[in-house]
Amino acid sequence: MSIEELDAGQNALLAEVMALSPEVRRVKLLSAAKAALMLDMSVSTLEKRRKQSKPPPPAPNWAGGKKGEEVKYLASTLVEYIAGEPISQPNPYPSMEHLPIAKNAAASRKNGLGILGIRRHLMKFGSVTEVADDDAVWPFFVEQQGLVIAPCWENVQTTAEMFMDDRIEVVWMDWVAALAGVWVDEAARGHWLTVAEEESPGLCQRVDESRRAKLLAL
Repeated sequence: MSIEELDAGQNALLAEVMALSPEVRRVKLLSAAKAALMLDMSVSTLEKRRKQSKPPPPAPNWAGGKKGEEVKYLASTLVEYIAGEPISQPNPYPSMEHLPIAKNAAASRKNGLGILGIRRHLMKFGSVTEVADDDAVWPFFVEQQGLVIAPCWENVQTTAEMFMDDRIEVVWMDWVAALAGVWVDEAARGHWLTVAEEESPGLCQRVDESRRAKLLAL
């Protein structure tokens, strides 16, 4: 599987953001979780970069610095960073670098994701039941009441649409925690349980154990 195929999802998402007018991109705030999704890195990795003053810089008025303060990013800054362009927001970090994502994002829009969901996770991290790395979590779309909608990257177009919806947030979770939660559509949860069990035997048992533990804690 080529790097180009793996990057197709990020390129399609970038194309959607770039379709916004420059004026909208300069004011549209994205959570750290959504920024991490767009950059194809974990939230913890993005947070490490922020603390080390590595690009991309957070939005000027949402840079955090104190416990409990939310960190947000401007859509324009993320686009500039990925494309390797000068960052235009006030007080950018002095050093500049960019991600190895194809600059011609619009041309990559027609490409499908090389690997979806649990299989892409396994390619990057190995067995779901054995992974303990903090970065080995997967992004899931969650609605306002906290119900899980679907894993991100299940569908390129759907991912782009949900990403742009301010009513939907991205939450990074391991697969056991996500599948043990309450979903908007229980049939969708059942589908991903089946897929996950096929790829990582024993996961269903861990999900059941997690659910029972939550019930006993009530």
